[in-house]
Amino acid sequence: MKGYIYGFLGNSYLVKGDRERAIICFEKSIERNTKNILAIYNYGLVLLQDGDFNRALDLFFKSKQLNDKKASKKSLTPTALNRTVLLQKNIPLAIASTYWRLNDMDKAIATLEDLRKKYDYVSPNTLTTLGYFYLLVKDYEKAKEISQLAIDDDENFASAWDNLGQIYLEQNDLKTAKEKFLKSIELNPKSVDSLYHLGNIEEQQNNKTKALEYFKRALDCNITSLNTVSRETIEQKVKNLS
Repeated sequence: MKGYIYGFLGNSYLVKGDRERAIICFEKSIERNTKNILAIYNYGLVLLQDGDFNRALDLFFKSKQLNDKKASKKSLTPTALNRTVLLQKNIPLAIASTYWRLNDMDKAIATLEDLRKKYDYVSPNTLTTLGYFYLLVKDYEKAKEISQLAIDDDENFASAWDNLGQIYLEQNDLKTAKEKFLKSIELNPKSVDSLYHLGNIEEQQNNKTKALEYFKRALDCNITSLNTVSRETIEQKVKNLS
């Protein structure tokens, strides 16, 4: 029971933005072999953001196993059922993201394609992530198609516009790429990846002052291992242009 309570506290601290206390509680929860599915999943997300990929993957699979077992029960309340179904969609997304960071693109793509086959509806976030994975394996048409599906679902989903920007950038269409990145930061001014790529485009076009502005804006954002660019890379850009 203590494990579940520590997990509950960890979730509460995480919601409040107290990451340090959340981690302490999550660790105590895991030590006590908690069955708190949300705590296990949330701690996995923390570890994923911090770059502890193998441990994160273990926790995601543990949360999936517990959640699947819970989903098989017929006595769930409507609220509990909705939460369980949501996790059945979110946990595979986390697993796929971890495979990406572990450089196993086949498993990353397969995990999300299996999810699409299982459900009539998946979130724009899931579609955008899958579209980015197809970009990484250079299947640009598939990447565009799936990223556009995300925009069709939610035209204000900034990450999908960033996806399109990166696709056109890979194809050396700087004009269209810039348009997509600008749309991304219009919707989310803290879009690290879009700001970084806009900086690169301006640098290539010898607009160094504008490039430096974008790179500095990117540095002001929260940068995690789930971004496609590291803080160190952006800092080096700033140093080179200053």
